[in-house]
Amino acid sequence: AEISGGTLLTYVSCSYSKYLEEKEFRAMSARAEYERNLAEAARLQAFVDKFGASATKAASAQSRVKMLEKMKKEGKLTPPPVSIVSVGRDPELILPDPPKAVGEELLVLENANIGHDPDEEPLLKNINLVIPRGIKLLLRGPNGAGKSTLLKALRGNLKLIDGTRTENEKLRVGVFTQDLAQELDANAKAVDLVTAYAREGEDGNILVSDKDARSVMGRLNLGGEKPLRKVGELSGGEKARVALSMFALKASNLLMLDEPSNHLDVGCIDALAKALSNWGGREGSVVVISHDRAFCEEVGFTHVGTVMNGKLVLEQRSLRDSDWERYDIGAANNA
Repeated sequence: AEISGGTLLTYVSCSYSKYLEEKEFRAMSARAEYERNLAEAARLQAFVDKFGASATKAASAQSRVKMLEKMKKEGKLTPPPVSIVSVGRDPELILPDPPKAVGEELLVLENANIGHDPDEEPLLKNINLVIPRGIKLLLRGPNGAGKSTLLKALRGNLKLIDGTRTENEKLRVGVFTQDLAQELDANAKAVDLVTAYAREGEDGNILVSDKDARSVMGRLNLGGEKPLRKVGELSGGEKARVALSMFALKASNLLMLDEPSNHLDVGCIDALAKALSNWGGREGSVVVISHDRAFCEEVGFTHVGTVMNGKLVLEQRSLRDSDWERYDIGAANNA
């Protein structure tokens, strides 16, 4: 028997070699179940984010909110102790230094009305948001309030219904979303995807080699022959590490992350939080949507934005205990 993460684990009639095999099997099984639960939670959350404000699908969205709450209550989204102490070294993530921008403002939204259908009422109205250099902003709010929609508008992936979006001429955006790992080409080799992404675009670096990519992947415990496998042959957690490797190889001065911990295992969540905490200085900025309290507290946000009732209230402050208990935009206005 052994105590792991505060839990007593028993191994009956095992030799030492059998114990090691059983321990690794339990760790892999626990990780696999945890990843399945995270994937299901991400699917439910995506439906809520997309249809939470829809008059025709509000009931369906609310039903999925209850399913998410049930999963949390049952501990299905809590990392299992076995996976925390599984064998192997802790993952490590090193983000490249941010390129220097021109001036203080990286990205600005002015009088922005934001929604998915210009013929319907905007989900978010009259949004004014300035992203300066050096900010670490957490977007919080109830499910379906429009956090992911706001992030898409900031990225430029969603056209504004009204208003303007202005970006710094030296803006370099890095994105990590909860769905990124699921969008990877299943037939491509993992290392080829990472290398190609690092090289492509105006902000790419054609000098990045497969060796560079495998080094980043190895620090995330995707070593050995795994980088040479097709993405479709990898587990959900391994796919997420491939996506994280892509995110880590291209230099950016504005990082945007939407529920980044939804598909990552515990070690990678911790590695990402530490990397974001130490990254940026006066040059780089971070905008994050996350409900993971431990992750958010490790990052160390400088600003909190509350998205609710079609509005955004921005506060320059660190996180409070009350941020995890309720969403009160009136309290934010009076703070």
